[in-house]
Parts: sequence; structure tokens; C-alpha cells
Amino acid sequence: MAVALFDCRIDPAIAAGLDPVWASGRLAAGPAVSELEGRLSALVGGRPVVATSDMTQALAIALRLAGVVPGDEVVTQALNCMSSNSAIAMVGATPVWVDVDAETACVDLDDLRACIGPRTRAVVIYHVAGYVGDLAALRRVCADAGVPLIEDANNALGASADGMPVGSVGDFAVFSFYANRQINAVEGGAVICRDEADASHARRLRRFGIDMASFRRPDGEIDPAIDVPEIGYSASMPNVNAALACLQFDDLHSRIERNRANAAFLSAALRDRDGLTFVREREGSRGVFWVALVRSTRRDALLADLKARGIQVSKLHQRNDAYSGFGARPRILPGTTALEHEMLALPCGWWLSPADLETIINAVRRYLIAP
Repeated sequence: MAVALFDCRIDPAIAAGLDPVWASGRLAAGPAVSELEGRLSALVGGRPVVATSDMTQALAIALRLAGVVPGDEVVTQALNCMSSNSAIAMVGATPVWVDVDAETACVDLDDLRACIGPRTRAVVIYHVAGYVGDLAALRRVCADAGVPLIEDANNALGASADGMPVGSVGDFAVFSFYANRQINAVEGGAVICRDEADASHARRLRRFGIDMASFRRPDGEIDPAIDVPEIGYSASMPNVNAALACLQFDDLHSRIERNRANAAFLSAALRDRDGLTFVREREGSRGVFWVALVRSTRRDALLADLKARGIQVSKLHQRNDAYSGFGARPRILPGTTALEHEMLALPCGWWLSPADLETIINAVRRYLIAP
């Protein structure tokens, strides 16, 4: 593709920064993991952070910290990746699909209230493509119902609502460091916790349930007297991945600002075109624009035309309520259905040149004026 939707390349200077890690031999475990946790904590108001092998494991751990057990229900959006919603099945719970506002891609608060019932043990809110809803209102709805709120901020690192950074409002939050995210660690995730007790619990869960501080004796052998009362996962983040992530924090905000500027440029150039509507950013929110979301009643034909011209665009998500494996009851979701049929993700990332943006604009304009 001539214009990429995502750019997973590693800058040579960043790659060279890994040389000391390769030479150290500390590839699996090492100090970069705690450094990453500290740098991420600084972005979410100092809350405790536990790095993980990937975001699905992070969300599974967050659900367990929230008290979700087999047979419980978890409210979540249908239009999301399986990397998010599969975590609900991993812990034995059943999703309850909540609708979204098609104009903003954010959760419909009235429908959220309707979804919460006696079996609801947690609410997972996905900040779709880095577009952020009313975090304070979400917090109130969950608090009134006595249900933990988990922010799925997997592609929303750096976003905020009313001055509050994503990841700082929910009882828990998860981030992703998959190759196409704001921080590219090839793979990785993180759980944002309420307090140190939760963080300690999360650290045991990411390492099979083991308390690493006491599991081995001073001679390095496993202490046979130590019990493992709760079995966890193999979900530790490798040191080399954490080091790669840490090397990208210094220019994180400048890259996010380029995303915002690119999205604004595209919107200004295309917003008055018949047949195309930009998904509206909620007033008070500052998204990070993982992609620029638009809607068109001619979406499928537009998508095919742009791809044929070398512009990588995408429907972005396939609704998960179509998958029988979740065993969830069907719900009527008008906003989700509208986005399912009309939503298109345009490239707007920091790697795009002015010529790339003009290529996108000209291609969309040509298609929209075509008979």
C-alpha cells in the first residue's frame, strides 16, 4: 500500500538502543519492566501499573481483580477486537452487549444503565480508536450500580476527557503495546490498578499465581513450603519488549499531536462532502486518533476504491456479538449496526507526509463526486 493505515517499523536509532539489552542477556526478566511501569504510571496520575505479555492477558487479570468469576456477566461493546472481548470468555463470564452512539462511537449511557443487572460484575468500556466518551458520567453510572469500571484503552494511550487521562478514571484500565499502537513493543500490555494491593495481586496472576518475592529460597531453589493458592497465567512482559517500549516514551506526545493535526487536516478538507461524515469527537475530550473514523452510506464501495488506489483503509472491527462462542443473548443495537455498515478508518498517523494526506483527500473527493 502506498499510504499505510499503521506503521509498525522501528526507527534505526530506537533499534540501536536495544543493543545493551541484547548484550546483557536479560531478555526475559529485567529492570526495563519496572521502568516501563513507572513511565506509564506517570501518565495516569501515579496509579500502580503492572506490565503484561499482551493486552488480552491484561484484561483477563483486570476482570479477575474486579471479582469476575465463571457465570458472571460483563457489559462490553460488540464492535471491538477479539483481543478485548475474548478475555471475558477466558475468565468464564458472559458478555452483555451495550450499544454506542453512532455519531461519536462512544457508549450510549442510557443503554449502559439498561444492561446492568443482578449478574453484572464489571463494565468494560472500549475507547474506540482513541475516541473518548464522558468518563465522569461512565464513572457515575458504574458507581451508582456498585459495579467496577474497566477502561479498555488499548489504542487510546495519551487521550483524555475533561482533563482526565484515560486509564485514570476506571477502577482498572488496560493498555496495549502491540506493534501498531502508540507505543510499539512488538507485543505487550499493562493493567492500571486501584492501589498497591491490587497491583501485588496482579503481579502474582501474571506469573502463574506465584509470589516471586518468596517463591524461591536464597539459594535459588523453589521453596517447597510456599503455597500457590490462586492459579494465574503466563503473562509476564519480557524485558526486551519493555526496553523497546521505554525507548519510545520521549516523543510520544509529539507523535500524538501529529495524529491530531493530521485528523483535523483531513476533517477540514473533507467534512463538507456529501456522502461522508466524520465521527464526532465529544466536546471536552481529546482523542489520540489511532485512525480517523468516518461514516458513509457508500462505505463498502468507497473502501474498495481507496484500496485500489493504494490507500490502506479498513472497517476496523467486526462486531463480536455475531460469534456464538460467547453464548451471549442477542440485543438490538442500532448505533452499533449503523457503524457496522458505515464506519471506515482512514489513515492519519504521524508517519504520513503532506503528500500522503493530499493523496487521501484527492482520492476520497474523486470517489464522492463520481456518479
